[in-house]
Amino acid sequence: MDRTRRHRFMFIAILTTVALVPLSGEGAGPPWDYVVSVNSDYYVSGRVSVADVVPPWSVDDPVATIHSDADARYHDGLVYVINHLYGDNIQVLDPSQDFATILQFSVGPGSNPHDMAFVSESRAYVSRNESAILYEVDPTTGAVTDSVDLSPLADADGLPEMSGMALRGGLLFVAVQRLDRDYYWIPVPPSYLAVIDTATNELVDVDTVSPGVQGIELPATNPYRDILVDEDTGFLYVACSARWGPLDGGIVEVDPVALEAVRVVSTEAQLGGDLYDFTLPVSGRAHAVISTLSPSWEQFCVAFDWSTGEKISNVWKPGGYNVMDVEVHEGSGQLFLADRTYVSPGIRVFDLSDGGQLTTGPIGASLPPHDLLVVGDDVTAVEPADDAASLCLSAHPNPSSGDCALAFQLPGAGRVRAAVYDVTGRLVRVLADRPFPAGAASLAWDGRDDRGSAVASAVYFVRVRIGACELERKIVVLR
Repeated sequence: MDRTRRHRFMFIAILTTVALVPLSGEGAGPPWDYVVSVNSDYYVSGRVSVADVVPPWSVDDPVATIHSDADARYHDGLVYVINHLYGDNIQVLDPSQDFATILQFSVGPGSNPHDMAFVSESRAYVSRNESAILYEVDPTTGAVTDSVDLSPLADADGLPEMSGMALRGGLLFVAVQRLDRDYYWIPVPPSYLAVIDTATNELVDVDTVSPGVQGIELPATNPYRDILVDEDTGFLYVACSARWGPLDGGIVEVDPVALEAVRVVSTEAQLGGDLYDFTLPVSGRAHAVISTLSPSWEQFCVAFDWSTGEKISNVWKPGGYNVMDVEVHEGSGQLFLADRTYVSPGIRVFDLSDGGQLTTGPIGASLPPHDLLVVGDDVTAVEPADDAASLCLSAHPNPSSGDCALAFQLPGAGRVRAAVYDVTGRLVRVLADRPFPAGAASLAWDGRDDRGSAVASAVYFVRVRIGACELERKIVVLR
């Protein structure tokens, strides 16, 4: 069932007022990388939980109460919860204030907001799936500052069904699904990316030969998920789910300069199911969440080769319609999956390079997770460094058959604790807990635990701490 159609059968009071929480006071939100999990029963309850990106992946649940159907975005230190149909508002959470709701504003009753794209601190766009009018808002106040009419790209019912968005080079790209509401919400070809000049808020006509205003025509239909941006190449990537059942969708690459679709990276036929979500590649390996019609719309995660589009393997296939979202944290080499298994829902963590599961069970949540948001990806620090402290940590060889040399740089003299942990967070071995002088330092781990026994082949984590600064590095042991 299309997500927009599902929204029409959810009922909850419409929030139409602006609600403010005082900005005074200091909170204890996580200053390190974390995973925001938007959890829901898809009926009456929605909550947000937050988990660390490093073992033991400690979770705080719940940190906020939200609409029963929502997604989350991050911008400039704040988390924006997009409460969909019958919520129809944006809820702003401040991690520095224990994820308190500091602002909540309506984007129009029945508008069904789907995505936010931020131009600046005071300027953002909101796509509204049940309207032909896209909003520009001031996210600091909730005021609507401008609007853009996307009806020139709509199908016969007058609604374009706008969804995911991305900004690139002064242009806003908006996914246009074009769904036939009178015929089972089947996408009406073609689907587009609408292009908006953010300097003027005018639609850009990408084909001046054809009559009317044209968007970027996509080679597949129903682009209903997030638009991902490759920061290295600048290309946009769109998940086109097409019709549910037939394998007629795929991941489309779009050139935001030439304003054209370049190629289909991988088809649903190659992936083996209907496309729900995907990740950009790391070392040529990418991941996707797909579903199959039989048995019973089973939903699972697969790895695939970005260069050929071919499926590599199943990563997580628990059975049932239970895997809803996939995200990566490249800094720690981890893949996060939203596992909605009814009896034991939560986040599962996998090794990004080989798909091996790092968790022994789901990181628990009070409600099944629907959408994951990984905040931060450049560092693996689990705590902020002191102003005067900056660690550099390396491990060699890695993977290791046993012996491993650790090298790190200390900006100042102080007591250093270095220890090895397994993926559950259990302490395996303390390598050092003593004063060190400033400068280069090294330690060795012989691949044994604190009883002198050789550890098994697995993923381990070494943590080096000096003062309030801590850095972690993953070590793979292969016997």
